[in-house]
Amino acid sequence: MSVKKVIFHLLFLFLPLFLFSLEAEKDFVGEGKAKEFTEARKLAHIDVIRNALIYLISFREYDNYKESLEKDFLIYENIRRYILGETEKVSEEKKKKWIANFRDSEGNLVLKLRAYVKLRELKNDFENWKTKFSSSSKSEVFTSSSSVASSSKEEDYSSVDISSITMLVFYNPKSPVILQNPEEETYAKWAVDNLNKEMASVGIQTFDLETMEKLSGEREILQQAETGNIGIGLLLAQKVFAELYAEVSPSVYYEGTKAHVILNVKVFVRTTGNLIGSIEKGGQMYDSPTVHASIKASMREASKKVKDELVNSIKKYVAKGRAYFVRLTGVENYKQASSFVQQVKKIDGVVSIKLKSGSKEDKTYDYDLQYKGSPSDFVDVALETLTQKPGFESLDLKQIRGNEIIFSLE
Repeated sequence: MSVKKVIFHLLFLFLPLFLFSLEAEKDFVGEGKAKEFTEARKLAHIDVIRNALIYLISFREYDNYKESLEKDFLIYENIRRYILGETEKVSEEKKKKWIANFRDSEGNLVLKLRAYVKLRELKNDFENWKTKFSSSSKSEVFTSSSSVASSSKEEDYSSVDISSITMLVFYNPKSPVILQNPEEETYAKWAVDNLNKEMASVGIQTFDLETMEKLSGEREILQQAETGNIGIGLLLAQKVFAELYAEVSPSVYYEGTKAHVILNVKVFVRTTGNLIGSIEKGGQMYDSPTVHASIKASMREASKKVKDELVNSIKKYVAKGRAYFVRLTGVENYKQASSFVQQVKKIDGVVSIKLKSGSKEDKTYDYDLQYKGSPSDFVDVALETLTQKPGFESLDLKQIRGNEIIFSLE
């Protein structure tokens, strides 16, 4: 057997072991430099993935494909999915962190980001990209579906009504950053107040921070947070029946009286846990008479930017169908519970309805509903439609609590 064949067989045998042993996640640092925050932020994210890719394939192989990779693979809208925490909840220690933020001598904003990268997914997608690149001309190289989608015409959601949305904005009081430096909690509270004001300005109902902090100190909430490993903010959202829950994490940088703030905000549907928005915006560097004044000025600017993008995400969520929890009590049997699904499916505006759980003994069944309309819209049309159907003549509304609707057949 020739030397080349021996080497090939060894690679064939040991490559699967390498892939199997490849760690699922690893942290990398990336740097972005630009005049404006938005561009510097994008470049920092891209640099994180670039460094992860070099770690996976070697600098030599990266250099071989550099021009095409940076044109067709390292696209911001595409690479965000490789960063842990961008589209899912993660532990505090694996959340991405901004570790440097300053202006250089040329006036460029320099941002440094540390983030965990999904190595196996990145490795697999690169290999797929390389295969397609090798079998096609450079003008036909692989582009991600997300980048194709981003180039298509965006739908217009400007006329969507979001006035019936309720949203609780809070921070994580158990964040290591806050626990290590109590002053960080002050910044987090300022961020919550700013975002509450911004969201209220577009008609969304928010919840007073001081009241929520009082509720967070209740024994029941604290016990649930300790035993159930659930964030206090989410528990508060459940208590007040907020449809959406937003967690804000500010990154504050200052030197002397100059200060710059970056806000990271993630918004979830409380009843389903679905992420509908992950937004990161920064205010400009301010230099006021005091450092706190500078921080507040930069934070106000960042909050306005978050609001503008968040409103679009919420309107899109509403337009495509809001998530509702529906409970039906007084149900005689499973057949009647199943019939409720079939009848509701016929209602105009219903995207989907699924039976979630039920109890024949309690005569109670729960459903997940996706509906293009407000809670009162659904109640009105459901009562008007279903009370004309056999078995549902006695259907009546029992209670509406945010996006939770309870009907009774009793």
